[in-house]
This record gives sequence, structure tokens and C-alpha cells, in this order.
Amino acid sequence: MKIYGIRHHGPGCARSLLLALEAQQPDAILVEAPAEVDSLLADAANPEMKPPFAALLYQADSPQIAAFYPYARFSPEWQALQWAQENNCPVRSMDLPAAHSFALQAADKVAAELQREAELRVESSPEDAFAAEEAGAASAANTDSTADMRVDPTGDPLGYFARADGYADGERWWNDKLEERSDSASFFDAILEAVTALRAELANVESDRTLQREAWMRRQIRAAKKDGFTNIAVVCGAWHAPVLANVPKVSEDNALLKGLPKVKVSATWTPWTYERLAAESGYGAGVRSPGWYDHLWSCRRYPFTTWMTKAARVLRQADLEGSPASIIEATRLAESLAGMRGRPKPGLDESLEAIRTVFCAGEQAPLALLKKPLLIGKKMGTVPEGITNLPLQRDIEATQKRLRLKPVAEMRELVLDLREESGRNRSAFLHRLQALSIRYGRKTHSRTQGTFKESWRLEWQPGFVLDIVDASRYGNTLEFAAGQALLSEGGDASIETITERLDLALLADLPDIAPILVNQLNQSAASTSDAVELMRAVPALVRIVRYGDVRKTDSTALWHVLGQLTTRIHVALVPTSASLADDKASALVALLRRYAEALNTLQDNDMTQAFMRSLQAVANSEASSPEPKGCATRLLSDANELEKPAIATLFSYALSSGNEPADSAAWLEGFLSASGAILVHDTALLALVDDWLPTLTESGFVQILPLLRRTFGQFSRPERSQIGQVVQSKGLHASPVAGSVTAPSFDIDFEQALPALTTVTTLLNLPPPAHD
Repeated sequence: MKIYGIRHHGPGCARSLLLALEAQQPDAILVEAPAEVDSLLADAANPEMKPPFAALLYQADSPQIAAFYPYARFSPEWQALQWAQENNCPVRSMDLPAAHSFALQAADKVAAELQREAELRVESSPEDAFAAEEAGAASAANTDSTADMRVDPTGDPLGYFARADGYADGERWWNDKLEERSDSASFFDAILEAVTALRAELANVESDRTLQREAWMRRQIRAAKKDGFTNIAVVCGAWHAPVLANVPKVSEDNALLKGLPKVKVSATWTPWTYERLAAESGYGAGVRSPGWYDHLWSCRRYPFTTWMTKAARVLRQADLEGSPASIIEATRLAESLAGMRGRPKPGLDESLEAIRTVFCAGEQAPLALLKKPLLIGKKMGTVPEGITNLPLQRDIEATQKRLRLKPVAEMRELVLDLREESGRNRSAFLHRLQALSIRYGRKTHSRTQGTFKESWRLEWQPGFVLDIVDASRYGNTLEFAAGQALLSEGGDASIETITERLDLALLADLPDIAPILVNQLNQSAASTSDAVELMRAVPALVRIVRYGDVRKTDSTALWHVLGQLTTRIHVALVPTSASLADDKASALVALLRRYAEALNTLQDNDMTQAFMRSLQAVANSEASSPEPKGCATRLLSDANELEKPAIATLFSYALSSGNEPADSAAWLEGFLSASGAILVHDTALLALVDDWLPTLTESGFVQILPLLRRTFGQFSRPERSQIGQVVQSKGLHASPVAGSVTAPSFDIDFEQALPALTTVTTLLNLPPPAHD
């Protein structure tokens, strides 16, 4: 029997393993994988299986409990399977079955909950502290809190070897000595000897789960020998190699494995990506750079030079330096760095340092361009049709079949009638996919009016399988996964985000999720004092409560939340409108209009009247910024809350010569940006604009010209044409117009006013006052 301790995704290990198997010619191969993977091994011979992909194991009666076991083409286990297929060698999985692992995880969870309850009792009843402490200690002694995590309890055991060999970390040491080396002589003997010494020296107490896994592996080795195999190859993680070589008594292993709980588990293959194989994705056995490892595996001759050429190609696409001369210079620099560090040849770190120095002029930021296309890699595996059995994908396909939404490659239009059950079910299905960021359907503008119609554009793309793989982390049924995805950000999200998720939850028919989001919304609104953020949430909330009856949703709780939000908005509207920068003022104006449209849709008299009172306060406040003041005036006008003389008076004040031209232009933009039709129908207001413009100085006119051009440029072509015709007709001042503002007459004593008039004309550099 030969023990081959490997790294689960290492090209050097894979290459050396193939050489070792060729030399050994085993009659059976045992690989470290849960026993359920045995049912999938026959697919390894299928030429359409293109790594990376993963074996997915999930609990049959609770698909949310699942585990992925990925394989890349440089994974030693996958290469062992390929060798076995080519040489007609039997292969068995020897790790602890997921049926036991999942059951043990459930038991761990129950034990953790019991311990937490004990801790809570301690907090509430101090006199029971001693008894609870003893109970918690006993529970902890019988619980493996690490569950089925494939992470060694010692943290980074390779760090001991690295520091002894003059390296900063174990990852770099392992790459240099094992994965990037070309000589494989005594490869696995050295690994076995080193890890044996390390485990003996550290003498760490292993977790219960690790001991159970290793006992199960030894049981499978004994079973293979009992079945008549005499030349067995065992492929396992390097950490487990010593305890598989030194087999204890059978009774000891049986004691560890006695009475293990068990659940029913299903297994399938699913496509995978290098991005999810990377360590930064959170995968416990992930590698730093899947793209680098893939390159080392596929490029046997001159791997480093070709790697630098690939990097130069990526940088040239971003208009950075990447000439052949620079490739040569960077290669030489990397080789020099490797020589200075005592390395036989450059590795990934030397390549990145050389690229930064030569291609990026010493800058770190451009290296980010290499991350996805080169360091991580864009590769996605494929699994032949009929093999994939991903629970979430099965549920999606079954729902598509039931709803007669067969996925097709070409784009097609779909109009749903929400008054029909089939229409509501289809709408809920498409919205659930949207909650998982699977863009199978995109909403389009419906030609018909009303709230009972939805228009969609459907197009199924092959890349959606990757979205389904990513979404599987939320659950293995569409309904459950969509709900968990909407709750994934928790209650720390903004009010607007929570409202959008709530809207989507109702559209997706997720009644169990909606109350949780309503509670999050209520809590977030109670702790938010920003009126702008509150206003952003109102349109979506109004849409929910106004049209919720189409989907038969209960919006009682939302009415309560909406009432609280609008009350706080109306109270805070005046201070929110004060002293705003130009960009903030424009953003507030756009938000005010959307808010006004939402309340108009809602048709709640109390809310509307409260809003009108707030607008009156904004329009008359000296502290309000000009653009929001103009907008408030226009909204009051459109709601018939102001008579024409009052509108003209406010218009005249805003355009008076005592104001800064920029403030007047901003007020005018706030008033007119919704529509210019009011100037066509009320020529008195147009006359005020016509009177105001000649009073501007040349510099003042130049200053506000961009604002005026933007304001009038937003009008429709017919509006601009009609305004031009009215101005050209020269009829603006021909006769008094109803609602126009006339200067009031005052009985002034000229002699008493003369000193004041003289002072004012002197300060303004005007001619001295005359009695006439």
C-alpha cells in the first residue's frame, strides 16, 4: 500500500501523483471524498465533463443542508480518477459519508442551542451559575463544534516548515517546494515523513470530527484489503497521511464510529468556477491563484515566460505598457529576484513584483487588472446534459415546466394578466429569479394601462447555470433561496433598500419573508432622521399599499409604517430644504416630485394636506434654497393650492432685481423643470421672465445662461415652439393680464425721502434722485 499525501488543488501534487501511479500500477485507488461520491465516479469517463466542477451532496429531505467538493483539472484527486479510467483501475471514496456528517452537524447545532439556553439562564438566574457551568462544560466535551469544516485545527501547520526553511509563510513555502517544482523524486515520501514528525511534535488534540473521518478512512482501507486488493494507492490530504499509514486497532476505530447518526443524502455534479475555487471566496481548501495553478498544469515548457506574455497581453488591452522588450526585462528581473531569494526559479510572487516594476512603473493599482482574467481565471466547467442534478436547478426546471415557461435561447415577449392565477404564479416565479439575480425575465413597459398587466422579455442564457450555482448558497428550492437572498443583508441596509426588497418579496409571493422585512423597515425608519432617505422609500411603499390588492396581499402594517414616514418627512421638510449646495438642491427637487406623485397616487387626504402645508412653509421660508422653493411653489400651483395672483407674486419676488441672478435662475429651474406648459397658458408669468432678463448685467446673464439653457432645454419641442410664438407676438405687455402684478402706488413725501434716496443712489452709482 502507498500513501500519497497531497494538497487538494495542487498542480505539482497532481503531476507527481500521476508519475507515482504510473510507477506503482495499483490494483485499487482510494481517494479522500465522502462515500456518496462513489455514485458519481462513473461520470469521470465522460469526455464532456470539463473541469472545474463540483460534487454536490445534499440532505434529501432538507436540501438546504449541502456541501460542495470541487475539482479542477489540476486537482490530484481528479487526475487520479482519470488515470484509473484509462488503466481500468477500481476507485473508491473513503472519507466519512455525508449521511453521517450532516446528521452530526444537526446534533452539533442542537447542542449549541442547548448551551446557549444554559448561558441565558445563567444571565437571568445567577444562583444557578455553577450548575449551568458544569452542564455547559459537559455539553462542550461531547460536541465537535468544527462540524465538517476541512480546516486543520492547528491553523497553518505548514508555517512551522516555512519558518524553519527561512520562509515568511507556509503557502509560499509549499508552492516553492512542492507545487512549482519540476523534480518529483521522493516527493510523497518526504511529505509523509515531514507531516508525521510535525503531528508527533505538536501533539495537538484533534477534533472529534477529524478523528471520526480518519477512523472511517482506515476502515475503508481494511475493507479494500479484505476484498482482495494487495497494491492499494491511497490519495488523501497530507495532514491525514501519517495516521493512515500507522493503523491502530480495529476496536479503537469501531469505538469512534459506533452509533453515528445518519440521514438520507443525494449526490450530483454541478459546474464550478475558478472564482469559487479561490481562497478569498471563503472555500476552506481554496488556493491563492487558481489561474496560476492552471497555467502551471497546462504549460509544462517555459511556463514562466508564457505567463509573463499573458500578463502583458492583459495590460496592453488596458493601454498599459506590455511590449516584447518589457516582457524580456520583466522576466530577467523575476529570475534575478528568485536567485537572490535562493529559489530555483521564479514563482507567482516574483512575477507580480516584476510586472509591477516594469509594466506598471512601480504602481500597485494596475495589478488589479490582472486579478480576474489571469490570477483567478474566468474558466467555468461544463457538465453534460442529464448529469447535473442541482436541487435548485431541478426546482427551477420543474417550475418552468409546470408554468409552461420552457427556457429558450431566443428572446420572446410575455404579457401576464395578474387577475388570473396563472398570471400571478408566473409573475411570482420571474420575481423570485430576480431576487436571486437570475435575469431570465426583464420587465418592460406595458402598452396597456392599469395595474393588472405585466410585460416581460424572456431570454434564457447558458450562463444562468453559474447564477444558479451562486444562488445555491441561499437554499436548494427557489422559494426558500429567494427569501434568504432578500434577507441576506440583514437590517443594516438603508430604508430604500429594505423597501425595494419588501416590494420584491411581495411581488415574488414570499409571505413568510414580508413580515420580517416590514419589521426591519419599521426599525430602520425609527432610527433614521434623514428626511431624504425617508422620502426615497415612500414611492415603493405607496406602490405596495396601493396595488397590493392585485396580488391579494395584506398591507395593513405597511399603512402604519407609511403614516409614520410621511409625518416625519413633513416635519423635517423645511430644515431639509435649507442651505443646500446646487447638486443637493437638484436631487431634492427630483425627489420632491416623485414623492408628490406617490402621494397623489395614494389619494389619502390627510397625508396630502399635511404635505401641502409643508410645501407652503418651504415656498415662504427665507432659509429655503431657491430651487426647492421654486419646486414647492410649482407643486402648490399644480395642486390648485395657490391662486394665480399669489403665484404671480411669488414669481415676481423670486425674479426681483434684489436677488442674485443665480438664485433667481435656480428658483426658476425648480418651478419650471417639471413642464413649461404653465408659461404658455399663463402669459403673465412669461411676461415676468421677459421683464427680468433685460435687468441682468452682462456678467450676470453669462453666469445664469447655462442654467436657463438647461431649464428651457428640458421642455418638449411643442412647448418651446409655443413659448417662442407668444414672445414673438409681442403681446405680453399689450394689455393687463389677469393675475399679473402691478406696482402699488404710494403717497411719498419727496423732501423727507430725499436723504435716503441720495444715499442709495450714491451707493449704487446711479444718477441723483429727481422729483419726477
